[in-house]
Amino acid sequence: MRNISVPIHTDRLRSLADQFDHFRSELANTAPLTGTEGLHQLTRHLRTSHELTVEALTRLTAIDGSQVTQMTGALAALDCLAQTVQHSGHVSDSLTTAVAANAYEGTPWDPVENADVIGRGLRHMDARDAIAAHFDDATASLAICAEGCRVVADHLANAFPVPDRTQARAADNAVTASRVPAAVNLSASAGIRR
Repeated sequence: MRNISVPIHTDRLRSLADQFDHFRSELANTAPLTGTEGLHQLTRHLRTSHELTVEALTRLTAIDGSQVTQMTGALAALDCLAQTVQHSGHVSDSLTTAVAANAYEGTPWDPVENADVIGRGLRHMDARDAIAAHFDDATASLAICAEGCRVVADHLANAFPVPDRTQARAADNAVTASRVPAAVNLSASAGIRR
């Protein structure tokens, strides 16, 4: 069993929750684009999604097999993190499905000249609606990811409390005082008379 710094991992989980929230807010406020611009937009979002999934998996891997597994509720905490990884993967799945739903700019196969002008507009409208629906699915999963990270972080903080600075300083002072020899009456030992 490995010993890890629980406060560090607690802080990283809280930071990861904030990143999931930030990405959720970004997706919720992003107007979906189509065509080449849409592909570039989705590529950026997918990169972020994959990075968050890797970070969630890293937190799960760090905690599994550590002293954290001895705490009450350890299995539920690990399961919660595993589901966070799963939901983070759903975000990537939604975004890759949006890539497939995108309307690309290739020349149509219709042999009649200019027949695709109206069709192109409809294809892009349909694509925008489909991509927006996939963004909605992704934001719902991101909210679950953020909550999962916070639940586990709070559980770790309660199971492995860190003494506040005042308590830690008082404990350090008590240890230091116990190491100092008993006070000597210097005036008596030096033969000083009043």
